[in-house]
Amino acid sequence: MENNATTPGGLPGKNSGILLSPTEAEEFCEYKRQKRISEVLSALSKAVLKADGAELSPAELKKIADSAGRVNAASVRVSPLYVSFLRGALEGKGVALDCVVGGTGETVAKVKAYEAKLALRAGAREITLVLSRSALKNGRTGDTRREIKRVCRKAKRAVVKVAADKTLTYAEILRIGRLASECGAKYLSVGFFPDCGRLKRDLHDSCMLEVTEVETAADYKSLIAAGAERIGTSHAEEIYAELMHEAENYTLAVHFAENVAVSAPPAPAAPAPPTDGEGAREKGEKKPAKGEGKSHPEAEQMSVLGNKTLLGGMTRQTK
Repeated sequence: MENNATTPGGLPGKNSGILLSPTEAEEFCEYKRQKRISEVLSALSKAVLKADGAELSPAELKKIADSAGRVNAASVRVSPLYVSFLRGALEGKGVALDCVVGGTGETVAKVKAYEAKLALRAGAREITLVLSRSALKNGRTGDTRREIKRVCRKAKRAVVKVAADKTLTYAEILRIGRLASECGAKYLSVGFFPDCGRLKRDLHDSCMLEVTEVETAADYKSLIAAGAERIGTSHAEEIYAELMHEAENYTLAVHFAENVAVSAPPAPAAPAPPTDGEGAREKGEKKPAKGEGKSHPEAEQMSVLGNKTLLGGMTRQTK
């Protein structure tokens, strides 16, 4: 059976038994618009802006910091050389600094831990650890565990994210996520790929998921729907503008010139007449009072908006 309790936009529908005036309907639409804007702002608070490119100038880094403040991003990812500079640019914006440690990943765990320690002293509040790809490929799980644990010990209360190269197989990425959780890291960070939603489900509660390299608003929304906790992008301003435009121009396809009237639930069907045998047995029973047990489709109920709604489903305005 079709359910018409609400319209696609959330407005009370045919079978809801609710009657809205034009003013109330417009107020409801405005409430839905404001709710969507709040949802967009909440979604953008999960953004991580990319600022770790070697080609970026100080002016470009400052611009990224300003963008992070405008969209209320969670953090800005930067290389160790620019942590101090970005700390000043982000001051007062409520945006955390996320420092990438480990370079290409092919360095010893002790060096990565020391690099994390220096980044935290310089003002970083999040650490993204680049793992040794050769250790992963050669099955040296013990080496991978050691470097994650060393960095987590140096990070103390700071958030540690373990970066997994998206060129790895799905099984390898999933294994890194579970390994990261066991060793004390909070996030698995991986570049965007089509199975990110599946990865989030397979991780369960082992660790949170950060997806980077997101370029479009459509991909951003799909990751929010999938439950990703952080989303890395270098297109935050464009995504923000598109999502806000959709939210601010949200409307319901309802004509507000007249009251939005909905029918009341139908009256229950009358019982079937008794058979001859049943009639004979019930002869001595008391007959129902006049009018009792009958439906009255012509009866009217007064709505709080001054309309009279027929119980049979018709609606008419009072004069």
